[in-house]
Amino acid sequence: MSLALVCAAQGVLAQSPTVEERSIESVRGCELRYRVHRPSAPKAAPVVLIGHGFMRDGSYMQGWADAFADAGLTAVTVDFCASSAVDGRHEDNGADLVAVRRALESDEAIYVGVSAGGLAALIAASLDPDATRGVLLLDPTNAGGPARSAAGRVNVPVAALVAKAQVCNAWRNIDRALQTLPDATVVRIGRASHCDFEWPSDRFCRVACLSTTSDEDRARAQARIRALGIGFVRAVADGETTALAEWKAANRSGSR
Repeated sequence: MSLALVCAAQGVLAQSPTVEERSIESVRGCELRYRVHRPSAPKAAPVVLIGHGFMRDGSYMQGWADAFADAGLTAVTVDFCASSAVDGRHEDNGADLVAVRRALESDEAIYVGVSAGGLAALIAASLDPDATRGVLLLDPTNAGGPARSAAGRVNVPVAALVAKAQVCNAWRNIDRALQTLPDATVVRIGRASHCDFEWPSDRFCRVACLSTTSDEDRARAQARIRALGIGFVRAVADGETTALAEWKAANRSGSR
């Protein structure tokens, strides 16, 4: 399903966002590059900050940023400084997401992340409670236990869209942390591979993650993931308790 069709399914009018390349100093002292996707008709709403997966970069989340911008939201993709095999520090990546929010001078944020970027998003929300309005986790992973500690400090609505346990989501090792969140809706996406939560993904991910799903199943899973993610973020951003309650109720059968 194309971006236009996904957005149409959510009642979104396609717009043409502008993309600004920026950078700040990371908490690690390196240059933290990020891209700001600004809609042509922005809403007064939280900024959406998006974290990529382990050993990836923000280009693998560009589709999400464009979709949120089409919905009238300012969205940001970040290239983490601490996301390599020899230098992975999820706490620093979470702190960098918060630093970008502050650099943009936005008072409100929705944190989004896939895989290890989901862990960074959860950590960011735990570090930034006054500004955080919601968290979208896309097949998130844990690493060394920081997710449970972070989850204990997150009290906003959280949507976690998850695949079945598989090697690239570390056999769903984040499940215990998700169970401690006070306001979480966990939706299991049937026949999804870990790679389907990126937007776009690539063949390298599918090979590394041992994905054997058919093209048809992949397209169906991706369409559902994207519709659910966009719907949740829109409901949080609009600040309408009724819309968020309806989203939760519609997906309760797939929750934990």
